[in-house]
Amino acid sequence: MKTKLMYLLRFTLAYTHAEIKGLIVLLGMMVVYVLLYIGYKWRENESAKLDFQPVVWEANYKEISPKVFGSRKFGGKESVGNKSGVRRKWVDYKSGGKESGVRRKQQAIDINTADSAAWVALNGIGPGFAKRIMTYREKLGGFYQVDQLKEVYGLDSIWVKENKALLKVGAGVYRFLAINQVEWKDFKHPYLPYGQSKVVLAYRKQHGVLKDFEALEKIQLLDLVAWKRLKPYLSFAAP
Repeated sequence: MKTKLMYLLRFTLAYTHAEIKGLIVLLGMMVVYVLLYIGYKWRENESAKLDFQPVVWEANYKEISPKVFGSRKFGGKESVGNKSGVRRKWVDYKSGGKESGVRRKQQAIDINTADSAAWVALNGIGPGFAKRIMTYREKLGGFYQVDQLKEVYGLDSIWVKENKALLKVGAGVYRFLAINQVEWKDFKHPYLPYGQSKVVLAYRKQHGVLKDFEALEKIQLLDLVAWKRLKPYLSFAAP
């Protein structure tokens, strides 16, 4: 067997004597490593068996179980952790990992000026939602009513309804679309459908200044539903 193996390595695979010796040494080192690893794992398992004491473990379990597994009330409620009446707070996953044992005392905010910290101070709003709300607010040019928050992607309308008393519009819209002044590149708004601005610009070029919203309604090809939605953001100031 040894002779056949040597013949295979020497003449079929064209290994030199030095290469064959190196291969034998390498295989021997691998065998030693495997044996050492098996011995280490066996010793580790035996040590774990010796360390485990069922009587002690059972006594400890009985001691801690009333504290850890006492009466729990999930969904943001506090739970009594032990017989001494120590109250423990459990984390509600819906609140982004915040303690929800007692709802935080909240202050009313102006949704048109509130910064990220003010939004995060509200129950149910994390940094991600705060950033999303402020980004949408900037695109709009301000909110004119609280219900517009329902348009923010992912924001639950139920949350808006439950927190409406804390949400104030303040001064309202802070950036208007000057319909008689803006050029093509600035004639845009989240409520404005693509192509509608082109219709108004063409009309303005032929007929001049639009005095009010009633004059706008007379333009053919306008999507009046969209423009009525946009109405709080329109300014008819002359150029």
